[in-house]
Amino acid sequence: MAVSKEVKETIAITIDEVFKKMNSISWLERQKAMKDEAFKNTEKILYCFSILKEHVADEEAYLGMIGKKKSGSVVRYSKNRVEKPDEDQLLEDRLASYRRSKNDVERIEKALKKIEGKKGYEVIQMRYLQRKKITENGKQTEEVYTFEEIADILSGQQGYNDNLNEKTVRNYKNALVRDMAIFLFGSDAV
Repeated sequence: MAVSKEVKETIAITIDEVFKKMNSISWLERQKAMKDEAFKNTEKILYCFSILKEHVADEEAYLGMIGKKKSGSVVRYSKNRVEKPDEDQLLEDRLASYRRSKNDVERIEKALKKIEGKKGYEVIQMRYLQRKKITENGKQTEEVYTFEEIADILSGQQGYNDNLNEKTVRNYKNALVRDMAIFLFGSDAV
């Protein structure tokens, strides 16, 4: 398939515009954006950590998910037909996914161990790793502890002031999440 001269010129102009835009963003702005993303991603990982850990705890169940069939009433429309992967390929893909997830859990556990002795670790535990159980109308749900609740629970305990406030709890959380981001994402988080 031959590409016309006009298409080539359009591509060249587009590439030039992209590079100009990229060069207009300073190195410091790019570094800050990467740092912010590392912080946010660390928080996302921490919020999901308990579920992920539970998910990889049973390798057999994890791999058994490929055997689940889809409903026959669901119809898929596709512009280009693609061959359905065979069972060996599905198992191989699922096993690779399991290994990645297990590796992620191990990395997170190592990062948590690195910050375990630091002041404010209990904030990380309560905010991300524990949930408060609430029963309402006979239904039990789990919710994340608020910073205010964490401050109330920790005030006066294990080296925390009696007047521990929400702002201080947030500062502990931010400092430790930044430390974890460095353990998880390296220099991109600095």
